Amino acid sequence: MKKSLAVVVLAALLTAGCSGKAPVDSAGKPSAQQVAATPSSTADATSVTLPNEIGKTLDKAQKELEGLGFKVSSTDTVEGKTIVLKSNWEVISQDPAAGTSAAKGSKVKLGVKHLTNTPSPTPTPTPTPAAQVAGGGADVNVQPPVVPVAPPAPVAPPVAPPVAPPVVQDPVPNYGGIICRDGYHWPGTTRQGACRGHNGIAN
Repeated sequence: MKKSLAVVVLAALLTAGCSGKAPVDSAGKPSAQQVAATPSSTADATSVTLPNEIGKTLDKAQKELEGLGFKVSSTDTVEGKTIVLKSNWEVISQDPAAGTSAAKGSKVKLGVKHLTNTPSPTPTPTPTPAAQVAGGGADVNVQPPVVPVAPPAPVAPPVAPPVAPPVVQDPVPNYGGIICRDGYHWPGTTRQGACRGHNGIAN
């Protein structure tokens, strides 16, 4: 009797499997195995976790995102330039952020900057010389003493050498005697026979 009952139950199971109908419980609902095998939703199957693209060049980031099924848009968020060669641009922001889930086919916005847009180095300030205040122990700025510069000495104008006064010759005294033609002053006043030997009388 027991063997006959087991054969009947086995035959019923085989009949249910061949009919293609899902197994149900005593209440007519799908069994637990059937519920677990059914996909929960189509949204889970099309959602992808976004990778971190910040720091990568635009061409590599776009290739990776498009390979995951996303659409990519990029904008120069620093200077607003037109993007031509994508390998010369670096990703500095992304929306949605890395680690979040997004549906395939949705758009990912990338903010980029040109690789030549490097900030100028900040000049290093020159330290001001400091000195210790006696007894105070605090540093104060001490300016170097200003050395007074003497004004240039006045230049005296050149002095002309002294000019000797002209020599005034005494006038030849008016001689009242006899003067010979050779300039000889004949002694005496008698004209007769005077200037003999001196070329005669001149006056």
